[in-house]
Amino acid sequence: MAITKLQMLLRSRGLTQTDLFHLIQDSQFKNIGQDRINKLVLGKQKNYTIETAKIISNILGVKIDDIVD
Repeated sequence: MAITKLQMLLRSRGLTQTDLFHLIQDSQFKNIGQDRINKLVLGKQKNYTIETAKIISNILGVKIDDIVD
């Protein structure tokens, strides 16, 4: 399975999926579960909702294009 943009971004920053989950939980956006993060990072779920893409890109300080394949 190919490495996703999100997975590459997390790796480049030394972050894990769990780190991303905790960053989201510590923010005002608490509605993304760890299972969904896992699926998005690993490419098992390719369709982001606009809301999810905005939240993750906001948390990581990047554009949506930087995380969506």
